[in-house]
Amino acid sequence: MRIAVALALLCSLSAVAQTKPRLTAKDYGQFESLGQLTLSPDGKWMAYAVNRSSRDNELRITDAAGVSTKAIAFGEQPAFSSDSKWLAYAIGASEAAQDKLRKDKKPYHRKLGLMNLSTGALSTVDGISSFTFSPNGAFLTMRKYPPEKTPAAAPAADAPPADEPVPATLIVRQLASGRDTTFGNVHEFAWQDLPKMGKMLAIAVGSEDKTGNGVQLFDAESGTLRVLDSSTAIYSGLAWRKKSADLAVLKSITDEKRDGPAHSLLAWTQLGAPGEAPRAYDPSKTLPTGQRIVSFRKPSWAEESAVVFVGIGKWDDKLETKKDEPELPGVDVWHWRDAQVIPRQKIAARNDRQRNLLAAWHVESGKLVTLGHGNEEQVRPFKNGKTGYAEDWSAYAMERSIGRPSAELSIVDLLTGERTSVRKRLPDDEYLRPSPCGKYLLYFENNHYWTVNTSTRAVTNITKGIKSQFANLESDATVKQKPPFGVGGWTQDDNAVLLYDKFDIWKVAGDGSSATRLTEGTTDRIRHRIVPGLNPDIDYVQEPTYVSLFGVWSKKSGYARIGADGKETRLVWADRHVSRLVKAKEADVYAYSTETFEESPQAFMGGLDLRDARQVSKLNPFMANYAWGRSELIEYKNSTGERLQGALFYPANYEAGKKYPMVVYMYEKLSDGLHSFRSPSERDYYNAQPFVQSGYLFLTPDITFKPREPGLSVADCVGAAVKRVIDMGVADAAHVGTVGHSWGGFDSTFLATHSKMFAASVAGAPITNLVSNYGNHHWSQGIAETDHIETGQQRMEVPLYEDLQAYIRNSALFNVQNMTTPLLIEVGDADGTVFFHQGVELYNVGRRAGKNVVLIVYAGEDHGLRKKPNQMDYQQKILAWFGHYLKGEPAQQWITEGEPYLQHQDELKRLKSSSQP
Repeated sequence: MRIAVALALLCSLSAVAQTKPRLTAKDYGQFESLGQLTLSPDGKWMAYAVNRSSRDNELRITDAAGVSTKAIAFGEQPAFSSDSKWLAYAIGASEAAQDKLRKDKKPYHRKLGLMNLSTGALSTVDGISSFTFSPNGAFLTMRKYPPEKTPAAAPAADAPPADEPVPATLIVRQLASGRDTTFGNVHEFAWQDLPKMGKMLAIAVGSEDKTGNGVQLFDAESGTLRVLDSSTAIYSGLAWRKKSADLAVLKSITDEKRDGPAHSLLAWTQLGAPGEAPRAYDPSKTLPTGQRIVSFRKPSWAEESAVVFVGIGKWDDKLETKKDEPELPGVDVWHWRDAQVIPRQKIAARNDRQRNLLAAWHVESGKLVTLGHGNEEQVRPFKNGKTGYAEDWSAYAMERSIGRPSAELSIVDLLTGERTSVRKRLPDDEYLRPSPCGKYLLYFENNHYWTVNTSTRAVTNITKGIKSQFANLESDATVKQKPPFGVGGWTQDDNAVLLYDKFDIWKVAGDGSSATRLTEGTTDRIRHRIVPGLNPDIDYVQEPTYVSLFGVWSKKSGYARIGADGKETRLVWADRHVSRLVKAKEADVYAYSTETFEESPQAFMGGLDLRDARQVSKLNPFMANYAWGRSELIEYKNSTGERLQGALFYPANYEAGKKYPMVVYMYEKLSDGLHSFRSPSERDYYNAQPFVQSGYLFLTPDITFKPREPGLSVADCVGAAVKRVIDMGVADAAHVGTVGHSWGGFDSTFLATHSKMFAASVAGAPITNLVSNYGNHHWSQGIAETDHIETGQQRMEVPLYEDLQAYIRNSALFNVQNMTTPLLIEVGDADGTVFFHQGVELYNVGRRAGKNVVLIVYAGEDHGLRKKPNQMDYQQKILAWFGHYLKGEPAQQWITEGEPYLQHQDELKRLKSSSQP
């Protein structure tokens, strides 16, 4: 008997010990998430960002050996010197400090932080807006903030940019000695990008009175300064040729009769050679009247030849301004022939005024060749400086405006400007990929990849003989050409291109003569993709090649390496989210991170095989003190038998056998987020953590869409997912709610008006009426919604007038009379993505029908809430709404009775006078 009592007491104490406190809002601020990982070139140091829910962020700097870690409050943008001796970073300020500066109408200036990696010594420099190391790592340039000026009237939205750049003080520090050299009135500066010779700094100087304007060359090592050119002109667009001592710059030319400046070109080749002199090009002698070289396209060099690319644009006559300007009509003409609608034209007006044609200046011969033919095209040169390609969509401008892009594709001779047409009507130019050396141009059409040999102009289908599918035929996109799985890059010397099918990587010769599958992902349904950017200085895929791994159905992830022999070696493979792989530039040192829903992301450092990687970060060590939820992958099928998945997150302190209320968050396919860690926050209003901490199951199901049936597709897929969780015995079928934003808001309003399954719904910035939305605009971009609706997320495929009934049956608005679900709608009255009247429409019609619809409108807010009080308020309202309808908590007044305007204004006054609003 005593043993039984003792065991019962022990079990009771154990149960108490295992029940940890749930989080409350006051606990959220301390939680941390992991930002970008940055390695020093020698691999001995790592800098990584730690972002807190409170916004009290910091930068952590740790050595690979794990001996020391420094934390820099509000540090950001870390950069290591190329010799791995120094780390520079920006230092910001707290959110409260920034708010106070704005309130006091004072400028917000950041500091620069500098760490000596040999000694660990830290120093700061106040008032630095930007910084950069010299290529050899021995010097640091620090640009001060420009002097504060009395603010002038804001320029018109379509006004051209100011002709004169803003000068500021530039400090060049020799890091070894600490010696500073200061330059005043610097417009621009550019280091020569040769590490061994990276002590040369080109500087464009210009003062208000234009005295001393010029281009100067500073030898930072010797401290000598040369004036390359000087005048009262404005110098801009400094451009070094890659891996050379060639420099180009624009020099302004003014004409009292013309609006704004034109520019001549200056170029120095082999700067530093004895007796070198600039080569100059004066456009006034060769360009037709009314044309100029413009400053808003910065000059750029061809990498392998002495060719400088510039932009040529109009040089309009200057108009006289009258003292007594007449009052003009404020009218716009919207014409049906407009390829771009007027709202789009207004937003793009400034860029449209800067439209220009690409031209190539051949420095040795002095010849300028105009390559562009018109404004409705894009000309892109290859780095060899001999050829390029042009995408001309002038004949298809209207089709592009309704989501069906086409273009004529041509190869361009940069010496003569002559073009060879490759395709008269390429269905989609989004998938064009030039090879790095310019041997080939790759494009995608009819579910195959094709290359154009830029020398012979031969066009070859390089994938026709491969027994695999490179187009994602499972995509529910409503365009004719389904999207390809993608391109991993080219191998050295353009020998082969790496192409993706659904799971694997193929190495395909540029001329289509051979093809080899490099990976074996199909059998286990593991997606393989090249890890980009491990060496940003190299524009081809190196060997060995690192690839990311993702189990499409298992949600496991990791990394593998493909050796020079073509064999794949799996390095990291785990039932968690493995990501952020980076490499040290000069050493075989790698870093990556891992996380799960239950475990904070942590950074690891290791060698070539990654297997002996050491954890270097320690985020959220206090998590063990709190109760936490867990994630589970569920599977279900929609009505057509399609296999789908969802991520289900369990409440903190979950008790087996108990049924819980459930909130379903929707936005297309979300199950891949099974292992994503989310720091709880009062401002991240759709974050899963506050829900699981409040005792809810939280489900994120996958949704696939059938053309012209977006609403019915949502009901089909989400309904099946919810039924699956209910059948598992964990969800309370009578207390399930939905929440979503934007396109997810569409999902939530549709389910609220077309399903009896849900006890409450919340919809942020929702589309509620496909009929009225079809005739609307995406106001922040100015584009008509017709393309977004037919070929974008709404997948309606055809215009409104061809299938009106499909638009009606897939809109929440037209079934509101049958609605039984209490619905909370959130909108910002300055929403430029989904016109907030979409929410107003459903509110008004629902109100007329006597339905439980509550609309909350945040003044001045866009598609997503940006102001802290509004973010917090919305999260609190969501939790209160679900708390009442899904858990039976007492309703707040605004839920059941509303909040009269005057009462709300009185409450705001009270809160403003309160010490704790």
